[in-house]
Amino acid sequence: MKKLYKEDDQGNLLYAEYWVKSEALAVIHTGKVGKEGTTEEFDMLGKFGSEKQFIKHFINKFEPKGYGTFPASRKTYLVVQFPMKSLKGNKRDHWLKEKVMEYLDNELGWRGLGHIDGFDMGEMTNFPQSYALNIFSEVVDEEKGVTTIKRCLRTYRLDYTRIKIASRPLLSTAPFELKYSAKKKDQTFSI
Repeated sequence: MKKLYKEDDQGNLLYAEYWVKSEALAVIHTGKVGKEGTTEEFDMLGKFGSEKQFIKHFINKFEPKGYGTFPASRKTYLVVQFPMKSLKGNKRDHWLKEKVMEYLDNELGWRGLGHIDGFDMGEMTNFPQSYALNIFSEVVDEEKGVTTIKRCLRTYRLDYTRIKIASRPLLSTAPFELKYSAKKKDQTFSI
């Protein structure tokens, strides 16, 4: 899988990516960041002879149009946080982790925004005896990433009323900054 980006004349960020679906089938997915794009399937072996030739076709199709790798210095690291009642979490917390990671990875990917980058569960750094599930993602557009995460969790009823979302630049070690709290009176955040 490879994902390329470019900014069009109107300032919209566009994406083009491919993945190999099976031994003989490949998919190209294109669109505007934040929107579900369109896909086109290719008989990789029949049309190109090999995966290597298909990849060459993909690069030759999009790089001359100005598409390239999105710089890490412009990416944002988002964290979605759910409160837990214990250090290791209960069965529901573990179920929630799996579902949220699955749904968010799909939503972010299909909209060209990014992907899930892992999770942690445990005691919060600045609030002893308080516990949280944190799910991390890398995105290319912070505002659209936050909006997509909120919509996804609300649509699939994944404890949307308990979440906090925070961000920081991907390459930074600065503290995360709260961007959204389901509980308006609670504007604190700690990993």
